[in-house]
Amino acid sequence: MSTRAIDALHDIHTATNDVLKGYREMSARAKPEIQAVIRRLTELHERHAAEQAAELVRLRDARKDDSSLQGTVNKVVVILRDWLSDLDPDVLPAVRDGEESLRDEYDKALRDGEVAGDAAIAALLKAQREAISAEMARLPQD
Repeated sequence: MSTRAIDALHDIHTATNDVLKGYREMSARAKPEIQAVIRRLTELHERHAAEQAAELVRLRDARKDDSSLQGTVNKVVVILRDWLSDLDPDVLPAVRDGEESLRDEYDKALRDGEVAGDAAIAALLKAQREAISAEMARLPQD
């Protein structure tokens, strides 16, 4: 088992948890016309986080907290945006940008030969990346 593959999985798990912090805050503040989009993305990333955590447990490398300062930043940005303007469909380009950034983390991990060479981790990350891409395709274009 490659340490880099496990570290990459932790990095993805951290990025997923960070995105979830922002979406959970957004869900509480969003206008009804985007609630379904935010709920769908939250549920997707919650499933992904649970799958990532289960894989880390299987690898016997679960850590107490796979989150970062970025999660807090995401939450604060949502709060500030809500104070300055409504969380309505105008926020969806920022949601798309966040999803693209998360997908870029998957791409980065999957380009690493040691990650790609670990069949279980690579399969998990590829499946999750494809699910993110499918959800991005459903988002309104800028």
